Amino acid sequence: MKTFTTYLAIIAFLLANSTTYASNPNLPKGIVYQIEIDANDIQKTNQLITEYQYLSKITIQQKEYFQFGKFLTFSEADSVKNELLQLDLKTVNIIAFNDQEEISIADAISLQYKNQITDTEVASNNNPEKISNIEVDYLLQVQRSGLDHYYALAIPINSVEMVDKILETIGDEQIMEISADNKIYSIGKFETLEEVLLARKKYIESDVDNVFVMAQITDQRIQDNDAKNLALTIQSVINGLASK
Repeated sequence: MKTFTTYLAIIAFLLANSTTYASNPNLPKGIVYQIEIDANDIQKTNQLITEYQYLSKITIQQKEYFQFGKFLTFSEADSVKNELLQLDLKTVNIIAFNDQEEISIADAISLQYKNQITDTEVASNNNPEKISNIEVDYLLQVQRSGLDHYYALAIPINSVEMVDKILETIGDEQIMEISADNKIYSIGKFETLEEVLLARKKYIESDVDNVFVMAQITDQRIQDNDAKNLALTIQSVINGLASK
């Protein structure tokens, strides 16, 4: 149970750290998830929250909210959110920060995943029959986020030879969507997990290493690309590799 001294410490911290900006310089660098609640509901959380990490108070459109927590994954924050919802709070949202600047949940989940699968010391998935624990954890977080999404293939690019292999595997097939960012190709648009797993198997059996399943969240949807845009994208990647 919190003491009166604890509440005084919280109030003093809030007076020093209240802000109306979508940033929090007190947070550590990297991806951090926080919980946001209606300011009037803070006392309802007492039976569940024993320590308000990085607590701050903000005002949005003349309404006050508390933000707190230092969750390193969406799943951690979502678990606490579900517990808080059982306490009949008016508002419980998950927010995300990257290097102390607020970003969307979609961007946070995707950025963490891309960082994982481009880390060659951590990520390796060239088994045509199974998806990795990294992919499973990521897909579960996307599912729990409640955001609409479709599926694609994510292929880390580390050489011109890898680009050539991808082109050979694509062949003359119609490519609905393709993007290249963070040294990753995101290819295809699949409605079901079964469809994307079959496509993944095809790439791996064609000797394209490390093919990962990715969920493209529709509020961050990339535009459909025709053959001309596909050629320009691939040429851009090749030029970037050649310059290194």
